[in-house]
Amino acid sequence: MIRNRMVVHFNLLCTMILILLVATTFSSGCIRMLQKSTDSAGAGNSSALPEVTPGSLQQAPVVEMTPAKSEVVTEVAPFLTPDPYPIIHGTRINATPLDSPLDRNSEFEKTYTLGGNAFGLLVNVAEGPLYIVYVVTPKYDCMKSPDSCRGNLAASVNRPYMTITVRDNQTQEIVAEDGYGRKYSSDTGDYQISITSTDPVTGVTTTSTTTPGPRYIEIYKEGAYQVTIEGNYLDVDVKILTGASPSKLDIGNGDSSAPNSQAETSSGNPWNQ
Repeated sequence: MIRNRMVVHFNLLCTMILILLVATTFSSGCIRMLQKSTDSAGAGNSSALPEVTPGSLQQAPVVEMTPAKSEVVTEVAPFLTPDPYPIIHGTRINATPLDSPLDRNSEFEKTYTLGGNAFGLLVNVAEGPLYIVYVVTPKYDCMKSPDSCRGNLAASVNRPYMTITVRDNQTQEIVAEDGYGRKYSSDTGDYQISITSTDPVTGVTTTSTTTPGPRYIEIYKEGAYQVTIEGNYLDVDVKILTGASPSKLDIGNGDSSAPNSQAETSSGNPWNQ
């Protein structure tokens, strides 16, 4: 009986050893098959991928900044706080400033002879201000020669006068009014004033001459204006200037015969013929 048990144990041991051998052989075959499949898959992937060369590499387009990048520092005009106490420089009375609005080529110029009649102008001001500049030449100048304006019982003297009226062309409202004689100034706009002074130390006497300049009516607003000129016993030279009138420094070099200016003479006064 003991012998039979030994035989059974021996058979079991042999069976277990055989099973271990079969299992070992099978597992080694699976490992080899797995390695082969992995190698073949790697080879297939490598063949599918394109070959990378330095020439085949392309850079992605660079997106430009908006606005484009410029210099970091640029010189500009400084920002200065306005001086609350500016120095006001005086201008000599016999000197005309370079930026005088009257120192321009006129848009229109004409000499009118007034003998109790009237003239009209329609001025379209696209850019202000409007300047109506005038110089009067009276038949009797009461400032230069007061006796010429004094009559007597044998002959009376009619004093020269003139009125310039500016109306809005749409509303007919009077915008400005000025003139010569009567209730207006007797300044002709063409006077020369001589001033004589003596130095108390050296005793030297000097004489200076100044011209106040022509008379003018100034209107700042743009628009269409109707100008009426009426009077008697005088001639008047009228010039029209606007903000768009060119400077004499730019056109014609101060020549009054610039293309944009007109010069005409109107007569009709019996005492001027």
